[in-house]
Amino acid sequence: MPTPSAPPLPPHNAHPLYRPDIDGLRAVAIFVVVLFHAYPQLLPGGFVGVDVFFVISGFLISTILFRSLQRGDFDFAEFYVHRVKRIFPALAVVLAVVYGLGWVLLLPDEFAQLGKHMAAGAGFVQNFVLWQEAGYFDTASELKPLMHLWSLAIEEQFYLLYPVLIWGVWRLGLNSLTVLFVLAAVSFGLNVSGIDHATIATFFAPQTRFWELLAGAGLAYLQLFKRAALAAGLRQWVLDPVLSPTVAQTAQQDRTLHSALSVLGAGLIVLAVFVLNKERAFPGWWAILPVAGACLLILAGGEAWVNRQVLACRPMVWLGLVSYPLYLWHWPLLSLAQIVESDTPPGKIRVAAMLLSVLLAWLTYRLLEKPIRFGRGSGRTVAVLCATVATLGGVGYATSVQQGIPTRSIAKANAQNKFDYPYRQSCAPLMGAPHADDWCHAGNATTAPPNTVMVGDSIANAYAETLLQFAASHPEQGVVFRQFGRGQCPMLLDYGPAYCRELTRAAIAEIAHTATIQTVILAAHWPAYFNGKHFAWLNHIETPESFDRAWRATLAHYQQQGKRVVVWLSPPTGSQPRDCFPRLGRLTESKKCVLPLALAQQREGAYRLMMLPVLAERGVSVFDPFPSLCTAQSCQTTAGAWTLYSNGEHFSQYGGRFLAERADADLARVLAATAPPSNPTPRASPAKPHARTRLGG
Repeated sequence: MPTPSAPPLPPHNAHPLYRPDIDGLRAVAIFVVVLFHAYPQLLPGGFVGVDVFFVISGFLISTILFRSLQRGDFDFAEFYVHRVKRIFPALAVVLAVVYGLGWVLLLPDEFAQLGKHMAAGAGFVQNFVLWQEAGYFDTASELKPLMHLWSLAIEEQFYLLYPVLIWGVWRLGLNSLTVLFVLAAVSFGLNVSGIDHATIATFFAPQTRFWELLAGAGLAYLQLFKRAALAAGLRQWVLDPVLSPTVAQTAQQDRTLHSALSVLGAGLIVLAVFVLNKERAFPGWWAILPVAGACLLILAGGEAWVNRQVLACRPMVWLGLVSYPLYLWHWPLLSLAQIVESDTPPGKIRVAAMLLSVLLAWLTYRLLEKPIRFGRGSGRTVAVLCATVATLGGVGYATSVQQGIPTRSIAKANAQNKFDYPYRQSCAPLMGAPHADDWCHAGNATTAPPNTVMVGDSIANAYAETLLQFAASHPEQGVVFRQFGRGQCPMLLDYGPAYCRELTRAAIAEIAHTATIQTVILAAHWPAYFNGKHFAWLNHIETPESFDRAWRATLAHYQQQGKRVVVWLSPPTGSQPRDCFPRLGRLTESKKCVLPLALAQQREGAYRLMMLPVLAERGVSVFDPFPSLCTAQSCQTTAGAWTLYSNGEHFSQYGGRFLAERADADLARVLAATAPPSNPTPRASPAKPHARTRLGG
């Protein structure tokens, strides 16, 4: 095939002509990422440093690949040997150290998740694992010490597919630049089309991220084979109409053009860092800012003003050289500090974590990465590295399977507490097929048809344990129940996203067609919907006004069907149960597992002022958990060594049973076996069921 024209070729397998400014660009990327993770309020868009890394990776790998293909000496084995020697040494040591720290610091479920992420990181599929985990009860990213390996996974997936593709394109004599452009356009189109309705998938999926690496790849092709044409085109399009009357010499024009490109590229990255934030749908269109900025800085060349004066200075180059191990080290240290402190660590701890990560990065680069990358014995070294990473991945997988190794000291000390929200069951008996967001509970309606149904979101699902305990303790009440619901779905008429309305319609039909059902219990995280800001979908689907209409219509619907309606108010929320337990390494004062009543009231908002008068007017019984759990000063969140909550909002299994015992009389009152009201028209209630609350509602 005809070979594109290019500058003289370097020796076999040589790295592309070294440009210190590209290491400086790496320094910019790692600096904004680390500072964003430590102090997100300072650089709200610092996460775009990862996108800059993608462009750099695509550019450098493609430069090596295209030069090897032009020489005709490209070798797949050799290519992947270099990748292993570049990636595996630092990854292996970070995985081993983080696992050791997790052994002594993490509770069982935390350590089990670390093991899963360790296996995913070693297998370079962390992006897929995080994609699958995303959901209502997903752990916050700040509490996942290996969360950051998602970007490394995408790069490695690119390295696995891209060389094979380009080799095939080259051998077939196709136009490589056209292929790169088409692939990048498809990837970018998937990114833009998916960002609104599949935000998590778009963020983590390789097919919606590859365009960023392909942008660097296309730039590498242009600079290798179309440098003169590219420079002439840019000069003609950008400079000639503006500067040709005053800038006579072509060389001066080129210098001016390159410096302008570097300034523009730097400006786009700075703009992205300060304008973007976690609230914006990303990547989407917004990712053009850091990607274009990185491309312009690389295109400008090493002699452009920003590149020469800023990026190529010695401190920036040094930071760029250690950027990869620094990326690996900084996040686990910050994340483990947050886990241990049970909150955002104090500033001095975050600063110490950043400084320690820089030191560890330099040691990793100097003592491990550099000797292995440029040393001899490639075959044996690569075999050892692959075996080491595979072993670490196997250890992580075994840790996940063994549920965090409960024989560890910290696990045995907290064996009685479960934070995994153990109640959710499939709604397939109701829906005919399971759903990813099912939060149903079979209750005790396993051998007899139910006479009571509780409908609502995950709060209702957690309450099911209370109802189950009460039914077992009071067989004379004859409560036979089931619970229907989904996370973030209050199960109200014509309310919420499609997957909520789907289950709500099915539940309403089931209740209407089951003659034995006399009582319908409505339970949900009422403050979330009343305040209209708690869940992401509330911002663009529903409003507080639509919630008010929906719950009134739902109440009227069940009463008109002749059902007895009971409403369970939301539990006290605001305490994190993990704060209650001492952690090895905690440097600040140990957290107290105390939920001040004032905080619980604040989180409740004013939903009671709206709901309770209407419920009283319609003769609806109300169960309020506050009187059973709260004093005038605080609300109970533990009982001895047991925690009553699985997280800040939901009862643990023990907590649900504890509430049933504490609120026995109130539950007996609201669940008393009375006939459904024959006339569901509004009527005044002689005794307001919420009068005992200490919230003043």
